[in-house]
Amino acid sequence: MEDANKPGRSANPVVWLVLAIPAATVVAGFWTLWVAAGDNAIDTNPDPVRRTAQVQVVSLEADEVAADRGLAATLSLQPEGALVAMDSSAGPVAPLLQLVHPIESTLDRQLVLVPDPRGWRANEPVAAKHGWYVRLVAADGSWRLVGRYQPGDTELRLEPAVTTP
Repeated sequence: MEDANKPGRSANPVVWLVLAIPAATVVAGFWTLWVAAGDNAIDTNPDPVRRTAQVQVVSLEADEVAADRGLAATLSLQPEGALVAMDSSAGPVAPLLQLVHPIESTLDRQLVLVPDPRGWRANEPVAAKHGWYVRLVAADGSWRLVGRYQPGDTELRLEPAVTTP
């Protein structure tokens, strides 16, 4: 028969549960924070949001207009700035290039685009150590194209958030 009082042997395995459960909770909490703050965690939305019966409602009309018009663009990223090449004409007025930070709305940026022979050019760099939710919006807000920047990307495809049949 074994002696439960021998040194080096725990008399009660419940002690390990008392230590393991809080430790696992702390680890799970940090993991949840890491997932929530990751590059794929987009919770910010710069558009006006209407709340109806605890449901957030945002207008997709600008995305539908872009889809109906067949708009799409390619955003080429260079160290000195960015170049937006539209697949079809979006008009003579420069659209706005919005960079929406995944978590902190105070870090959102809006870049001014100027005409370029190849499309529209921004003279500010887009590259960052974190991801961006990229939006190309008509100056009058009538259409919108969206894309996702991940650190290291050199080119993005900007398309409407919805498709029309």
